[in-house]
Amino acid sequence: CEGDDAYESQTGEPVAVDVENCDTTTDEDGKGGFPVSSHTYTGAPSRAITTNQHTTELMLALGLQDSMVGSAYIDDFILPEYLEAYDNVPVLAEKYPSKEVILASEPDFIFAGFASAFRETAAGPQPDLKKLGIATYLSLAVCRDEDDSMQDVYDDISNISRIFEVPKRGDALIASMKSDIESLTSKIEPSGAPIRVFLYDSDEDAPYTSVCCAMFTDLIESVEAKNIFDDVDGTWATVNWEEVIERDPQVVILTEAGWSTVQEKLDFLNTSEALSNVTAVKNQRFVTINFSSLTPGIRNPEAIRTLAEGIHPGSFK
Repeated sequence: CEGDDAYESQTGEPVAVDVENCDTTTDEDGKGGFPVSSHTYTGAPSRAITTNQHTTELMLALGLQDSMVGSAYIDDFILPEYLEAYDNVPVLAEKYPSKEVILASEPDFIFAGFASAFRETAAGPQPDLKKLGIATYLSLAVCRDEDDSMQDVYDDISNISRIFEVPKRGDALIASMKSDIESLTSKIEPSGAPIRVFLYDSDEDAPYTSVCCAMFTDLIESVEAKNIFDDVDGTWATVNWEEVIERDPQVVILTEAGWSTVQEKLDFLNTSEALSNVTAVKNQRFVTINFSSLTPGIRNPEAIRTLAEGIHPGSFK
């Protein structure tokens, strides 16, 4: 802890911090229940592991790389401004590290972005880790009953900065993100009814897309647009092309991801006779975005910029 950013303890003992977080109960597929309860963290962790890209970048944005002994599961690339710090943190695995690899790093804290990080074939259940003296934290967007939103991100930043005893860094990061978003959204000129948008992630036979309760819906609504599948329960789902045609998106958002590139999706959309009359395809209204920008984290303001400029180009001339 540095300077006036750290908490003060009048007794000299480690400061206990209580935050709301998840208790996962997952099966082998990482599915299960996510009850929320109060968790107590005593003393700032000094040997943390992050198991997903958005958790890694959040830690780096708070300047906590010196408190990390490992990271894992990067979806695409680390933001350039954090690359130097990231290069000093050991990469434990391309995807989830095994329990043996994790334990060999002797962590005192694991910060996960998805519940699947705590399945038996990965880090293991949270109660088992707690018995080993390893505290855990799961991104709140995973377990809250409400739709994913920027508030989840702000609460994660606040909680992590408090757990690591750097609350002022958290406050500053949240304020900066809110300012960036307000600066962007204030430029959008109302266009009447929200523009209909379809997010195309992957698969040609039946498209995989973001639905009702995912962060994408919150981001797209912030730029005066509408996710055409916001009436489908869940966060991500497989739909069908007949529904896409019927709902006729005016703009298609294409995710750049290792499992499905933008060029692959463009080639399919532009050669599909069935989709040729969809408004977005007919008018070539496509917007490209990195998949990592759609997970709840510090990239979301930049995602809003990409969406706003792509959907409302006239407002950003």
